Amino acid sequence: MSVKKGLQNNIWKYALLLIANKRIFVAILGAYYLTIPDVTPKTIGIILLTGSLSGFLFEIPSGYASDKIGHKKALIISRVLMLLSTIFFLIANNIAFLILGAIFLSAGAAFHSGTGSAFMHETLQGLKRAHDYAKVMGKISSIGFAVPIIFTVLIPFLVSVSYKTPFLIAFVVDVIGLLAAISLAVPSVTQEHIEEIGATNFKQVLQEGYRLNFFSIALFSGIISGTLFSVGGFRAPYQIFLEIPVIWYGIFFGIGRAFASLMLAYSGKIKKFITLPSFYGFQLIIYTLLILVLGIVSTWWIVVVAFIIISAFQWGLSKIDEGYQLDIIKSSKFKATLLSTGSQIDQAVSAVSSFGIGFIIERVSYQYGFLYSGIIFFAILFPLYLYIAHRYKTGIYETVS
Repeated sequence: MSVKKGLQNNIWKYALLLIANKRIFVAILGAYYLTIPDVTPKTIGIILLTGSLSGFLFEIPSGYASDKIGHKKALIISRVLMLLSTIFFLIANNIAFLILGAIFLSAGAAFHSGTGSAFMHETLQGLKRAHDYAKVMGKISSIGFAVPIIFTVLIPFLVSVSYKTPFLIAFVVDVIGLLAAISLAVPSVTQEHIEEIGATNFKQVLQEGYRLNFFSIALFSGIISGTLFSVGGFRAPYQIFLEIPVIWYGIFFGIGRAFASLMLAYSGKIKKFITLPSFYGFQLIIYTLLILVLGIVSTWWIVVVAFIIISAFQWGLSKIDEGYQLDIIKSSKFKATLLSTGSQIDQAVSAVSSFGIGFIIERVSYQYGFLYSGIIFFAILFPLYLYIAHRYKTGIYETVS
């Protein structure tokens, strides 16, 4: 009974981790970069590039390490790295500290990516509730978005005191997140399971991904996430360029997160009414249109609405995406490693895209940076979507075992 209670407590403790994972200063981070000497849009692109490359390098090793050392230990490492990232941003007075903050942030996200989902999937298996994954994760993810909204909305007001204040609050939240990770209960696994992981190698992980037809989905999802990350990285600088007062940034950002929270709460129900190709097809269309809007229109309120909608769908649909990926890899013992492949693609795409957008902005304009990004986004994903839709019709994503 005590074991079951410990696993049950993992649910609310993981909600704390998700709250701590949300960088409450993200609404003003791009604006904060511009307060540091010698930072320009191109410099922001380089900072995002460095952070994304770090995430790319850490993603697969972190997922593989998670399967080796245990998911709880990997989550603790993630929280420590996140805490260090916040400290570097807090004390930053030059570009080097900003880059270090971005590197540790990406490394921390890499150790959480895939690992958190796999850990909670195992927790629910221990509670005999694996079939409720989308429903449970949707609800706690909703909490993970809803609570930080309060801080996010207040952050721009705190900036009037000092741009450092949001990072002081984030430091306290990160400490709470670290304590929550340390107190997690480890789902029981048989010795046989541990021995199987110890006897395998990375090549077999790749072979399993191909056997499960997982990588086409991971590639599509990763390109979407990477592109949206790079576009979002220039959100605050573009709003400054449009002369929108910083005090509104948290409110705009909070509105997007509020809608995301609402969608996350109903992830399980939404997933029941849509098919895999319709889910990815919708994302392809909506994100292409919104990015192109940013590249064509410069009216401030239209830009704000576009960013709000992008943020809402980007995060609001995230657990449905994870649910589809877990449906495909099912009970694979390499869940963390396989899920991390999508995140690694995400990091690679965001690295290239962030530098490219920053370079174009510096040379031409913000609008051209977004316009080219939207065109390339659609040109790459449309053929891949047709491939996934065709494979789905043949039953390949339903018959894998």
